[in-house]
This record gives sequence, C-alpha cells and structure tokens, in this order.
Amino acid sequence: MPNPLIADELVAGLADEVDRHLENKPWWKSVKVILFYGPAVLIAIYLTGFFLGIF
Repeated sequence: MPNPLIADELVAGLADEVDRHLENKPWWKSVKVILFYGPAVLIAIYLTGFFLGIF
C-alpha cells in the first residue's frame, strides 16, 4: 500500500505550483476564496443548524 505521506506531499506541491502559476491572474483570488473558505462556511452553517435543531 502506498505511503499516504507521499500522496499528501505531492498534492501540497501541486497546489503550491498552481497557486504560484495563477497568482497574477485577477480572478484567482476570488476562486481561491471560494475553494478554500466555501467548504468551511458550509460546514459551519450545517453544524450551527444541527446544534440549533433546525436540521
């Protein structure tokens, strides 16, 4: 079975290269915010609703 740390390092390196390659594009900051903060916001909304008994 492959070492999960190798896969983690490969994905992190790929993400860094994509970020470095696209950092000068004006639309990249908006996309990056959606990609990285969007799931966190959705999870927070879900957990808040769950603990308040809405969901």
